[in-house]
Amino acid sequence: MDMLEAYRDAVKTGKRHDPNIVSEADAPCKENKWFGDDIDLNKFPTPLGRLGDSARYINQAGINICQTPDGKWTNWSTNRGCIVDKDTMTGLWLRKTQHNGIIHEMWDKEGKDMPFAIALGVSPAVATQAASRIPDWVDEYDVASALMDAPLDMVKCETNELLVPADSEIVIEGTVSITDKKIDGPFGEFPGYLFEDAKGPAPVMKITAVTFRNNPILPLALPGVPTDTTHICMGFFGGADITDTLQDAGLPVIDALMTFESALHWTVVRVHSDWHKRTGLNTDDFIKKIAEVFWEKNKHVGHTVAKIIVVGEDIDPSRPDLISWAFATRNHARDGTYFFDYKGFYGTGLEAYTNVNEHLSHTSSGLCIYSCLASKERMGFNRPLIMRFEDNYPPILQEKVLKNLERWGFDSD
Repeated sequence: MDMLEAYRDAVKTGKRHDPNIVSEADAPCKENKWFGDDIDLNKFPTPLGRLGDSARYINQAGINICQTPDGKWTNWSTNRGCIVDKDTMTGLWLRKTQHNGIIHEMWDKEGKDMPFAIALGVSPAVATQAASRIPDWVDEYDVASALMDAPLDMVKCETNELLVPADSEIVIEGTVSITDKKIDGPFGEFPGYLFEDAKGPAPVMKITAVTFRNNPILPLALPGVPTDTTHICMGFFGGADITDTLQDAGLPVIDALMTFESALHWTVVRVHSDWHKRTGLNTDDFIKKIAEVFWEKNKHVGHTVAKIIVVGEDIDPSRPDLISWAFATRNHARDGTYFFDYKGFYGTGLEAYTNVNEHLSHTSSGLCIYSCLASKERMGFNRPLIMRFEDNYPPILQEKVLKNLERWGFDSD
């Protein structure tokens, strides 16, 4: 959580810098180029990742880049994309719920196929933003340059006007059709499941150019049962954006994390101990306010989360042991569980429990917040003493024990 706070501070204190547009000679991703008949995605050693995957997914750890027709918003995102044949792919461009799909829909209204690029093998600063949950109409480039407080080296694509990170390993360019579709899936996704019937039409992506470094590295991320790289990237940076969203709404939130061990299906929100004094709200109204901000005020940050656990100051969201303890001993199974209905929200849709009706209606009664705070009947009472070494033993005794541990060769941490 200290790392998350340092990341948030870097983004907030850094400044947005215009991109440093480099020449092709200074862009490693331009060392090799394929056009026309030379394009052959099958030349890259893309594995069939897991038993059950329907195709070779070349885009697992890259970023999709697209831009609104008016050029005012450029989006970076992480979405799967598979090889159909030498110069054709399919990918997820999910309308209504994901920024890249929202932009694809704008191109549809213009009656034009959408230019795109996939940058494979990008710098950590770029990858962080592709996994973030920043608001609509904010460029991920802007946040990445603020994070670094420096311009990023970018270079123009060969067959469209999009800019890509110059140090990418591989860049795939083309257009996303607004009419043509092919069946995509099944694919083993980050909740840790592969449903054999999870397949459907996805937009066809026609490849117009491929550029790459000499001896390029093809990055992969094979999601599955937690914890893996997918959970870390999405949970960490999603947690930072959730924290910002709740704090910007004036809620006394310390931090939040989409927990890795839950495959991002629990979001733990930590609040200040004096939240009642700061807000003037009782527990019921405070939980309802969190729900309103999370699922209604900022639809992008909350659209994949169905379950929130609200904890007090002493519970570190990155500690599964403390979360389990708090959930088991502080959440009242009936009175401490709050259910909500918000149109368009039902979690990821990739859980093992989501039913057909929820997929069709895009709504669910399964959104809930588990409160591990004092019930409204106990408001104003002193909290119970915590039977923990650092909370319940005199400092002089703690010091003596720690010194003995060190003297005996144990790690005092």
